[in-house]
Amino acid sequence: MIQGNFKVAPLDIMAKVVTVLMIVAAGAIPFILDQMMYFAVFLPVTIFATWLFSVTGYALEDKTLLVKRPLWVTTIVLPGGATAREEPNIREGLLKTFGNGGLFGYTGGFRNRKLGNFKTYATSWSHAVSITSEADSFCIVVTPENPAEFIQCINV
Repeated sequence: MIQGNFKVAPLDIMAKVVTVLMIVAAGAIPFILDQMMYFAVFLPVTIFATWLFSVTGYALEDKTLLVKRPLWVTTIVLPGGATAREEPNIREGLLKTFGNGGLFGYTGGFRNRKLGNFKTYATSWSHAVSITSEADSFCIVVTPENPAEFIQCINV
């Protein structure tokens, strides 16, 4: 495995739409629905908390994937024999099991037929790269800006 830093792919169209709609709703709904206190607190807190868990980049260091967040780094130890590959059809049969489905990206638990259950730290499904180890039932999905370069670093 080669060490390196990787930019995260830009938000895809769906994530941009969800993000913009939520931010607009946070500003407009309190005045439209006469529910000032609920929406004036709930939506901004939800948006801020979701932003905290968004992905800003990745780094590989000694069989460890570092997922960069706005205020901290999530450390994921990759199992021995882990391999990476592009997942161009990841959206086929994709279900969110527990996580964020578009506000500032896609994070948390997802499932599809090909990969089964997996954790995702993503911003654009078209850049999806799975890192798997069948021996350890390990599967995560990330979305680096340059998937081929990222895969090459993992699979060395």
